[in-house]
Amino acid sequence: MQSFWRRNKGFVVFSLILVVLIGFASHTAGQRVYPSRLEGIIMQGLAPFSRASTVLVQRINGFVHNLRGLFVLRARNFELESKLAALQMQANLLVESERENQRLRDLLDYKEANPTLALKLAKVINIGQNPWQQELVIDQGSKHGVKINTPVITHQGFVGRVYEVLPTCSKVVLVIDSRGPIAAQVQETRVRGTLEADPDRPGMLRLIRLSREAAVQPGYAIITAGTAALNLPKGILVGYVESVEPTADGLQLEASVRPVVGFDSLEDVLLVLNAGEQ
Repeated sequence: MQSFWRRNKGFVVFSLILVVLIGFASHTAGQRVYPSRLEGIIMQGLAPFSRASTVLVQRINGFVHNLRGLFVLRARNFELESKLAALQMQANLLVESERENQRLRDLLDYKEANPTLALKLAKVINIGQNPWQQELVIDQGSKHGVKINTPVITHQGFVGRVYEVLPTCSKVVLVIDSRGPIAAQVQETRVRGTLEADPDRPGMLRLIRLSREAAVQPGYAIITAGTAALNLPKGILVGYVESVEPTADGLQLEASVRPVVGFDSLEDVLLVLNAGEQ
């Protein structure tokens, strides 16, 4: 306590004198219309402090007002950001729904355009990650009429064939897998060959066993030739020729073919259940 008095003695004395002067001025001012000379001196002396205190109070009030406004603004921003996030989520769901509807419309249109094919819709539930085995799993199995070698297609073209069947799901080997060679032909010239995975270019195909005189050139369409043993229907688009080169021995031609189906993004496919009857 004594140390406080020693440190602040001057300030305390000044404050007491100031309070006494203010009290005196207030008391005497209430008894007359005009202040006395002493009161005028006191008021003039206190004027700077009064102005300073007024400015200080105004600044404090302004700070409090701005602080309150800042809190309100932050709360409003948080509310708007939450609403924006909800709207963005709804927009994404609408876009995804529209894309799914478009895929299903494309498959339905293909089904209606090919009434001779008994087509069944299937969902892709898994795409294999093994680079040496290009395959996927669908949600249809033996309970749904799926059999070994059932062809799998989309509205774009040929995907592959079923090689393993379980009651409620099946495994499909893709045409770009080394296990999935098929008989194919050039749509424009009807030239036949064997279409297989290109071992040097993953994701690509090559049409082999073409004679030196085979009429094949870049841009030609490659379609399935139809194979009874594999229940493969005829005329399903597989891809387009990118280039044609002679084989190493120079006795035959070999065509590089780019598939039309995007295998990495498959979500829905069609099963050809009556392929053996085509």
